[in-house]
Amino acid sequence: MAPLTLAHLVPGPAEHGVVRHGVTLHPHLGDAELLRPGTLEDLPEGALAGRTVLAQVTDRLLARQPAGALPAWRRACAGAARVTVVLHDLPQASDGRWRSDRVRLYAALAAGTDAVVVASEHERLLLRAAVRHARGGLVADAVDRRTHVVPLPVDPLPGAVTPDRPPVEPRAGGPRSVVTLGYLYPGKGLEQVIDATAAAAREPALRHVPVVGRNLGRASRGHEDLPDLLADRARRAGVSWSTTGWVADEALPGLLAAATVPVAGHQHVSASGSIATWLAAGRRPLVLRSRYTSELAHRLPGAVQLVEPGGLARAVTTALLDPDLTWLGEGVTLGPSSPEAARAVREVADRPACTVVVPYYRDQPMLDLVLARLDAQRGVLGGLEVVVADDGSPTEPVIGPMRLPVTVVRQPDLGFRLAAARNLGASRAQGRVIVFLDGDTAPEDDYVATLQRACLEGPTLAVGRRRHARLGGAGTDQDWPPSACLTEPGWLREGYAATRDLRDADDTSFRYVIGAVSAISRDVFEAVGGYDETLTGYGGEDWDLAWRAWLTGARLRHQPAALAWHDGPDLAGRHEGDAAGIARLKNAETAALAERIPHPLVRGRGWHHTQPDVVAVLGPGCASWSPGQVVVVVEALLRLGDLGVWVPHPAPVPPDPRVHRGDPPGRVLARCRAVVEVTRPEAVLRLPWPPGPAHLTLDAPPGADLDDAGDSRDSGVWVRSTRREGEARWEGAPAPTLGLPGRWVEPVPADVVVEHWRQRHP
Repeated sequence: MAPLTLAHLVPGPAEHGVVRHGVTLHPHLGDAELLRPGTLEDLPEGALAGRTVLAQVTDRLLARQPAGALPAWRRACAGAARVTVVLHDLPQASDGRWRSDRVRLYAALAAGTDAVVVASEHERLLLRAAVRHARGGLVADAVDRRTHVVPLPVDPLPGAVTPDRPPVEPRAGGPRSVVTLGYLYPGKGLEQVIDATAAAAREPALRHVPVVGRNLGRASRGHEDLPDLLADRARRAGVSWSTTGWVADEALPGLLAAATVPVAGHQHVSASGSIATWLAAGRRPLVLRSRYTSELAHRLPGAVQLVEPGGLARAVTTALLDPDLTWLGEGVTLGPSSPEAARAVREVADRPACTVVVPYYRDQPMLDLVLARLDAQRGVLGGLEVVVADDGSPTEPVIGPMRLPVTVVRQPDLGFRLAAARNLGASRAQGRVIVFLDGDTAPEDDYVATLQRACLEGPTLAVGRRRHARLGGAGTDQDWPPSACLTEPGWLREGYAATRDLRDADDTSFRYVIGAVSAISRDVFEAVGGYDETLTGYGGEDWDLAWRAWLTGARLRHQPAALAWHDGPDLAGRHEGDAAGIARLKNAETAALAERIPHPLVRGRGWHHTQPDVVAVLGPGCASWSPGQVVVVVEALLRLGDLGVWVPHPAPVPPDPRVHRGDPPGRVLARCRAVVEVTRPEAVLRLPWPPGPAHLTLDAPPGADLDDAGDSRDSGVWVRSTRREGEARWEGAPAPTLGLPGRWVEPVPADVVVEHWRQRHP
């Protein structure tokens, strides 16, 4: 389990600010390997598989076309042991029409990585808002817990003027300049700077002093016309404005020193490399007050001059009259340096790639054995850590000397709360893969590595093989691995054989996931919100997690080589001869799961629960339907199986526990197998599946060919499969939606008489 050499991924052209940032940090990242593709599409297949990765990312450098950014990212990171992403240029309001696409992309990038680095608390808040909008509050909270702020480094520029320099005086009769820095693009605030420059030039105190505007840098790609537009604006305002084009590194310090007034006019900046460059040159720029610049002023007192948005002209005038205000004072401390920033980023990137969570309750000898077996693990990629989650033991467990890092977290003793203990442990996990191993189960040496490999292949919930023996804890006279085996449950062997170790899994396969010997991709665990902590007592929490993971589009996999030994027999062996006791336990488990898992194998048929198998939603247009139309449409839906109907319009719907007002809650959508949306007053006569199917698909049932049933656009009824929608989300593809054929629905007239309709549709 030696740490892998860090792969430092910096895509894009050498002159781009994000690339320059990455290249500047790289010499201080120790033994990291620098990878410099033009875009991620240029990386060879599998280039990062098994590697620990640190990636410098802005959306415009991932792929040649915006639509290719997320597929390119996922292809590049496929199989990576751990991924830390340094996000730049966070989406915000100034993005205009591109904002929604950027929000979805950045949310996907953050949700799919193990740690995120941003350059400011302002960026952290922007990221949290983006993830919450695109992925919901649970994922946003999880991403925020593993987001780290490392400010942009500020290193003195070679050749920069030092704080003890004499002030640079404009030559007699020469112009005084108001200067911005960086690429030109719309929304950077350059128009406001030009207007402020023109207003300052009209001030009586500057009437006899030439004032010009200037930008150091060139236009961004696609905005080559912007310099002419800005120059024309300045000309009409009565001042001169120009841009230098690309500035070579050796020329930059002199140009920065020659500026009379340095300005950063972008009010919607998330973290500014141009401000850092001004500081590195010893300058104290004017910056418009924003959440980011206020944070910067608080972190580096005296480094910038905060200007209210309406006060830029006055601030420029003051600085033109007293240029000394635009130089850093001797007492100003800048930072971090590039070595300091690199060390902070490297510390995050080097954290363990895999975490084992061990739920524990007052069995120190067995815990000692489990930890000893974990310390003997081999083949784990990127480092391993252990989190012991104590479910309220009277005394804290003792952790002896170990090679692996071990953390102990504890919760109060409020009864048997295995689900809550697992969640508590997972909340402290740093790995890309989270392995769950019960405290009475000891693994063989390849257990963790085998499960890790399965989960690195894509969004996965994997289960190992649990065998049974009497172990007795550490220090007992016990062969390893055990030679005297107890009976292994036959139904599990049969289930794995029938599904080819879950490669042929379907809606019934959640039953073959045993939480005691399982592992899950971190992003899947966060997407489903972890274990349901309301499930207490014996069993069921693993089936519930597996059900939700399956619906979110994750793969299920059985890894028979991931072998662990449970101390003692299985449930049947523990209650041998007590059929009534087993029945009580299993029936209580089934009753609890029936409220949560709508599959007929769990809840049977004919019962009604708050959680339906299929969610039906009436579209917003139902506000204009007649009360009779609403009743008929809802009744037709309820005839089609285990459905719940949500009506956004307060129409006079007869009271029924299956009919609800408003929008379906997220917790309901996460557990249902399909969503039906009715956008027109049409009675749905059939769906692409029979009531309560073992496996729900969007394929037509036998004898009902969708292709021959009429144009799918004939109806106003649309159907989505929850699992297919989840699979599409992982792939970054549009969610598939099926329009029901016209022959599968019947229009309901506005003047329908409900009694007569029921007579015609018994």
